Amino acid sequence: MIAVLGVGPGLGMSMARRFGREGFAVALVSRTAARHAGYRDDLAADGIESRSYAADVTDPAQARDVLARIATDLGDIDTVYYGPATADLGGGIVALPDAGVADVRAAFESTVLPAADVVAATLPRMLERGDGA
Repeated sequence: MIAVLGVGPGLGMSMARRFGREGFAVALVSRTAARHAGYRDDLAADGIESRSYAADVTDPAQARDVLARIATDLGDIDTVYYGPATADLGGGIVALPDAGVADVRAAFESTVLPAADVVAATLPRMLERGDGA
């Protein structure tokens, strides 16, 4: 089972489709449910089982909650794809020497720390099972 966190029409759906074709059940997670029915329909047309969930996985409490719901609904999470869109920090991509400390801190806090929270929520069970990615 793969949890695709931050699913969108591009890379997230590509990951869902790729793993689904390999027999993985797919959990789709994004902040809003507006596109979920279309995503599920696209996957179902390829014979892929999926469920969808609305949650902001950059919020630690929401991430833990949705991961627990996924595990209850679909079983142990084997693989996590983490790709949520982050808030626009104002200037797009900036060379590190040109970025201010505040910009670097904001990017780190909106990208790296939430990913670490997801790892902390999923890795212990994977280690216990001796399986997962």
